[in-house]
This record gives sequence, C-alpha cells and structure tokens, in this order.
Amino acid sequence: MTLKNFIQKKKNLGYFILFSIIVIACLWAFIYAGMITKNFKHKIADQTYNNKEANIENLLVTETKEGEKLWELYSESGMYSDVDNIVYLEDLIGNFYDKNAVKASFKADNGTYNATQKEIILYNNVLLVYDDGTNIQADRIEYKGKNEDITAQGNIRIEKPDEAVTYGSKAILKGDFSDFHIEGRTKTQFYM
Repeated sequence: MTLKNFIQKKKNLGYFILFSIIVIACLWAFIYAGMITKNFKHKIADQTYNNKEANIENLLVTETKEGEKLWELYSESGMYSDVDNIVYLEDLIGNFYDKNAVKASFKADNGTYNATQKEIILYNNVLLVYDDGTNIQADRIEYKGKNEDITAQGNIRIEKPDEAVTYGSKAILKGDFSDFHIEGRTKTQFYM
C-alpha cells in the first residue's frame, strides 16, 4: 500500500465519519423538535376544533316564529364565541315587531345576543323608542322574549311625548310593549 492510497483511505474514513455525524445530528434535531412541539400541536388542534371564534362585521340577526318576524338587529361589528354561544356586538340598532309591524326600535353602543336562550342584552347609551313616540333611555336593557318582561336598569329616563318625563333606576316593560312601570325612587316632570 502506498502512502497516497493510505492518505486517500484516511480521507474517505474522515468524510464518512463527518457525514455520519451530520446525519445523526439532523435526525436528533428532527426528533427533538417533534418532542418539543408535540404538546403545542395538540393544544392548537384542541383550540381549533373546540373553541370556535369569529370576528364579525355588518351582522344582521333576525328571529322569526311561525313565519312572523319577532325582532331583528344589525351590528357594525362583533365577535362570536361558541364556548358560551354568545355574540358580542358593537354599534347596534334594531326593531321589535308585532304582527309584522315595527312596535319599537332600539340602538346601543354595545350588546350581546345569546343564541341558545334567544336573549338580547343592550348596554351603554341604550335608547328604545316605541311606535307611539315614547322613548326610554337606560344603561342596560334585557330582552328575553316576547312573552317575558323587559328589564331596563341604570339612569332610566322615560319620555311620553307631550305628557311627562320620568326618571328612575329600574323599569319593567311588558314584552309586547303595551305598558311599563318604574320601580324604586322616581322623579316625574309633566308638560304643561
């Protein structure tokens, strides 16, 4: 064996060892990366399939019963989460209907719609206006359905045009918008 062949065999052995080290290092890095991201991938998969959320723009929600529209609301933006089945709404307006005619209209800065319970909660600068012009301002209004009373709370101001303005902290409105009463301390101013 010549010196040249001996050096060539040593070089080939060195290349083989270097190549083996690189292959082993790559395999080790690949396996280690899989172990690190294993839990992360499961968390992402669980969140993707179990907690669905959606940001919403220009949403229109309507509830009908036996072909008759009960209410509708329009929101500029919001977010839906299936964890609690609630739509969180911003800048919303809407109408309540009776026999397919608008009985009352509303607007609010914020609100929620519970898709399971069919419940609407309006809050922040809430205004509810009946078809006869009676208007109610409140911090919060809760609507639980046509056959349930509507609750208005916080800084209540009820105005019956050309008759009176009443202030209070809580009001109960009939679900069909036929009547209302105020609870607790009130102040009433009559028009003359």
